Amino acid sequence: MNKVNFYLFFAFMSVFTYSQTQKIISSKRNNLTISNTSRDYNAQKKTVNNVSYEDFSQITKVYTMQKGAPSLPMYSTSVELSKKGKVSIEVNYDSYVEYNDVNILPSKGSLKRNVNPDLIPYEFGKEYTENTFYPGKLATISDPFILRSTRGISVTYYPYQYNPVTKKLRIYKNITARVITSENEEGINEINFNREDSNSDYESVYQNLYLNRKNNTRAVAHPVRDRGEMLVITPSTYTTTIQPFVNWKIEKGIKTTVATLTQTGSTATAIKTYIQNFYNANPNLAFIVLVGDHENLPSYSYGTTSASESLWSDSYYGQLAGTDLFPEVMVGRFSGSTTNVQTMVNRILEYETNPLTGNWMTKAIGIASNEGAGNGDEGEADYVHLRGLRTKLIGYGYTTVHEFYQGSQGGADAAGEPTAAMVSTAINQGAGLINYTGHGDQSSFVTSGFSTTSVNGLTNTGMYPFVISVACNNGTFVGGTSLCEEFTRKAYNGTPAGAIAACGSSILMAWAEPMQTQDEMTELIIRSDALNVRTSLGGLFYNSQVSMLETYAQNASSKEVMQTWVFFGDPSTEFRSKVTTDITAAHPASITQSGGNITVTSNTEKATVCISQDNVILATAEINSGTSSLTIPALASTNPLKVTVSKDNKKPYRGTINVTTLGLSDFEHKTFLVYPNPASDFINISSATSFDNLNIALFDTNGRTIINKENVSLDANLSLPVTGIASGLYLLEISNNTHKSVFKIQVK
Repeated sequence: MNKVNFYLFFAFMSVFTYSQTQKIISSKRNNLTISNTSRDYNAQKKTVNNVSYEDFSQITKVYTMQKGAPSLPMYSTSVELSKKGKVSIEVNYDSYVEYNDVNILPSKGSLKRNVNPDLIPYEFGKEYTENTFYPGKLATISDPFILRSTRGISVTYYPYQYNPVTKKLRIYKNITARVITSENEEGINEINFNREDSNSDYESVYQNLYLNRKNNTRAVAHPVRDRGEMLVITPSTYTTTIQPFVNWKIEKGIKTTVATLTQTGSTATAIKTYIQNFYNANPNLAFIVLVGDHENLPSYSYGTTSASESLWSDSYYGQLAGTDLFPEVMVGRFSGSTTNVQTMVNRILEYETNPLTGNWMTKAIGIASNEGAGNGDEGEADYVHLRGLRTKLIGYGYTTVHEFYQGSQGGADAAGEPTAAMVSTAINQGAGLINYTGHGDQSSFVTSGFSTTSVNGLTNTGMYPFVISVACNNGTFVGGTSLCEEFTRKAYNGTPAGAIAACGSSILMAWAEPMQTQDEMTELIIRSDALNVRTSLGGLFYNSQVSMLETYAQNASSKEVMQTWVFFGDPSTEFRSKVTTDITAAHPASITQSGGNITVTSNTEKATVCISQDNVILATAEINSGTSSLTIPALASTNPLKVTVSKDNKKPYRGTINVTTLGLSDFEHKTFLVYPNPASDFINISSATSFDNLNIALFDTNGRTIINKENVSLDANLSLPVTGIASGLYLLEISNNTHKSVFKIQVK
């Protein structure tokens, strides 16, 4: 191995690349080799107590966070493993560059957001007295995790190594980590089931998470699929209230099952067991909605924190494979009384089926403290973090992104301190997204003072933001009512107001880690990766959470964030980020009870078409090149079919198809004669009995109307020309107001 030794002045005049690249060298799942390449980096300095220290904030998002130990860059990626076996790692490197007389500050640790990082002093721990390089290991691995039908692991690289006694810094240029799975030794989180995901959507999920997945060129984590089935768990007292919500989800194409606590059991353990069994039997499960407050349907506690807070978790119910925290399904909660839940149901139905016109959904709000410089994700202060997100949102097409920042930060931030009234005005004028990053408590954002009292005064009917709160206790709903709950419960003059959904922590929140969730969510909203688009509220939130878990793979605080960040609302709701436009569609007006093929055409590519009857999904398809074909089975009922065409940022098309009967009737006894059959030029219809006001129609087997004649009189013979009609099987329907006869006709 080679060492390059630079000293003093020359060392920091040279240019080092700051980006890190991970690449698969060997892709066998039981013997993977991954390289990490460090490029050149421009040295940056910061002064603390008149001493100049190295500042890595320009080269990394994430630092080692062991309190009192040197704070150094680290980088993580994930790979897919064999389904069974004990996992180990072997590490090698090509070369390193060494620098002398370097000062590096210690980490303040993973701080909670009930403190100001600037007021926390630097403490030089025992590592600064040890004549050895820290952190010592060039790469480490996490415990293996299971994500639905795959098993993976996160690999974390530490290319920067520092000896605090000799003040030497080494930057390793090429590190290779060999991840070995010994399949004859028992490992952690082994896969002991044979189920494979049946939907191809999961393939894009895995390709975006695992560096070694086929055709994968990205190492960014987006592992939670936002299509699939839904399970609603509810006390029986809420079943009538939530039924319109369930009906709509089925109509839209989400198979939805309702289970009451009588069926599941009323303890967290019993509910989890029921969900686990349901998931095992229904591998397309993607969403869980819990109905009621904690007292009605319990949250789960992982225990207590060092601050004696209970780790209340709803995401626990979606962790259904292995002992890790990676979610297999997305969990949301409708927290409140039946009256509150009715407001939530009405809001979701309006938001998805008939949103208020205008551009309110292209406006966003950012509220942030001025604290955290050097300690936040990417070393950013809270307001700098949100200002960066603002730039990306505006670049995507957001028309307004309000800045409400602590202090006077220039730009679009007004001088002085933001107030609750300023935030309320912005919400009432319309906003589709609210990011908060700062201090908080159960009932308020500390920056601005916006609180539950402020929510109670909102009048934003029809314009509902998605609220993402990086703050302490905004989601603490056990033993009280949280700010996030109030956002989803709010009604004004008997109609919904407030937020479409709100995410908040049930405990004191970590400082840096959840900022990565906001970063990743913004990337998903602006669709920076066209191959990985997530459009549901739950898809945006939970995929961003997993990105945070991967980025901070070695930090215990990231696990707490995953456990205790609670999603209040429906995770399947499609997020609105563009001005709503209508979907137009066309389809047959009727189909016979024997079923058949139906063609639906639409102006909206990739829209989802669902045909249902009596709250049962009959067929789903996607619009491709303006059309989709769906096969309808034989129908037991003559109730109309519902045709729903939906897509994100669109107002759905909702239509019906009538169901007609086939077979003998007393109408046929009037002795209609239809000939010739097969027909080439004409179809003749005759009867010994005269009729007035007949309707005569010819349909193809897709239900499309080929000939339609209304109010026809038949006293002897009627001829229908079929010249020019394509050869094939058709249905001739003769009807009046009370009776109908259908004949199969072959045209040649």
